[in-house]
Amino acid sequence: MNPIKDVKHLCIITHRLADVDAYCSVYSLSTLFKRYTKNITTVFPEGLNAIADKVMHNLPLDANMIITNEDKRYSDNSGSGNGNGNGITRYAKDEVIDMLGSYEEDDLIIIADTNNPVMLAGLSEAVANSKARKMVIDHHPLAVEASRLGFDEVRVDVDASSTCEMIYRLFKEFRRRISRDVAKALLLGVLTDTQNLTIAKCTTMSMVAEMCRLASLEECRGILAVERDYSERIARLKAAQRCRLYKVNISSTTNRDGHNSSNAPIIVAVSNVGSHHASAAKALVDLGADLSIVVSSEGSIAKATLRSTQGFYARTMLHLGNDVLARVSSAGGGHSTAASIAVEMDEDELTKRILQVIKERLGRLDTL
Repeated sequence: MNPIKDVKHLCIITHRLADVDAYCSVYSLSTLFKRYTKNITTVFPEGLNAIADKVMHNLPLDANMIITNEDKRYSDNSGSGNGNGNGITRYAKDEVIDMLGSYEEDDLIIIADTNNPVMLAGLSEAVANSKARKMVIDHHPLAVEASRLGFDEVRVDVDASSTCEMIYRLFKEFRRRISRDVAKALLLGVLTDTQNLTIAKCTTMSMVAEMCRLASLEECRGILAVERDYSERIARLKAAQRCRLYKVNISSTTNRDGHNSSNAPIIVAVSNVGSHHASAAKALVDLGADLSIVVSSEGSIAKATLRSTQGFYARTMLHLGNDVLARVSSAGGGHSTAASIAVEMDEDELTKRILQVIKERLGRLDTL
């Protein structure tokens, strides 16, 4: 399929509560396709997270931007747009479902930075039933359930640092010039998904070097610098206060660099907080855990966020998305060192299942 040929209407959808890589991927894709179609709609199920929202105000979309919720439609022209009246429109989920149902064969739906239909927050069936052509662009391994969406083209590269890196390649493939704003967006996406380049590969760094000739790395880091608010700081401290610690003894192995890994026990930290799960999980790793598991519940839905060090992954080759959470439920997934899940389950049961998977792969967990 030629994704840019004869596109009457383009709809770009990303995952619920879009992060920076997701938002910047949508931003860059919408810019790329402007040459081929004037009718572009972007959909953000349940909105954006706090940092992505900050990026949105710095790099507003010049396209129809829809945020789904359960309430009736209203517009907010202060949040986005190019000064020509474009803004954020909040649609009830059913309205977006109706919109997707109206698409025909000459329309195109792109799913960006989303590997699992459950992350579309109730829109997956409408995407699957739509007559539009469908394409997915992601750097996460696709969940088995993604096949039911009926993609005409799949662009997935698990070795890419981010979905933004893959969209950079699209610009090269289509021989399109990268503007300063797109370079900034691509840099922002890469920075967030490589932990400020600390886990970036050489192939990513060559892209970063090119983008830095167009945009300022210092400016991008400044955009992403967010002072933690009171509630986040409390969540991080409570996660440490409520933490349960375990250790796993594993034998020395040879890592990818050919060096023997440490014989020290692996430290696993388990905690629970009501919000800011990712930040709390990262805080536990920063404090010294090799692997952190932070859980919470909201009604009948239990959530968990996992984080680990690169050293943990090098020693165990345990991929948090594929080898842990995807085995707990098809709703789980993510990266090798960062993953999350939201599933209808008791919070304690979810914790128990995650720990059981870890035991099966690494061995007995001893309480510290």
